Amino acid sequence: MPVVSTENATVEYEVRGAGPALVLINGMGFGRWGFFKQVPALSRHFATVTFDSRAERDPEDLIGGLASDVADLLGHLGVNRAHVLGTSLGGFVAQELALSRPELVARLVLVSTGHGGQGQERMSIGAMGKMSGLGALNAKQAVRRGLEGATSERYRAESPEEFEGIVEKRLADSPSLASYYGQAVAGWRFDASGGAGRIGSPTLVIHGSEDRYVPPSNASTLAEGIPNARLRVIEGAGHLVFVERAAEVNRKVLEFLADGEPNVAPGGSV
Repeated sequence: MPVVSTENATVEYEVRGAGPALVLINGMGFGRWGFFKQVPALSRHFATVTFDSRAERDPEDLIGGLASDVADLLGHLGVNRAHVLGTSLGGFVAQELALSRPELVARLVLVSTGHGGQGQERMSIGAMGKMSGLGALNAKQAVRRGLEGATSERYRAESPEEFEGIVEKRLADSPSLASYYGQAVAGWRFDASGGAGRIGSPTLVIHGSEDRYVPPSNASTLAEGIPNARLRVIEGAGHLVFVERAAEVNRKVLEFLADGEPNVAPGGSV
């Protein structure tokens, strides 16, 4: 696996496919494996870049540090401008990158995220307990509870083997408790409410209507705050909408990105 060292981290990365660059930024507790339904589809049309940044960071510097890692990785790859897709906490990183290094971000896709800070609806106490695995007797049980809160009952009933596979992968690639806590604190503190209006990249916001971790009202607020952003709410899907309804999400992403890429067919296979 290729590795690049940034100022404060070691970044493992993978590039699949060819064409315009598309960086995928994973959410809290997930590694690049979390895009197992995006990379095979989107790499038919784009050079997809996934990565894992290995560093213990202070929560105050975490989101800005990850955005800096993305910028450094693009520089290492010789990419001057890329499309950027971020999910959940990765959506915060994507926004930070679009604000701090706007010249790098062509089109922006924000999935299962908000802008944080003022005007955002916080998750319920029950959802917070679910996400943290409150009351679990072991690590696997804690991970399962967190992922149950991140998915809809319908998905788990229709795709039990896939769900169990995600549990196992999440458990095998778990960050340290300190790192996971740091990510949670960084996400809680993140506030781009005053900066969303300065995001100049064309933006698509995608959200599941049954997201317990980032209430759907936050997607509406986010889309309203970014000039000319498009909002697509997928009914019946949870926080991991990009897994549950991957074909639909991939299609919407491809259609949106194709608007800015004349050589990418919006009706291409996903």
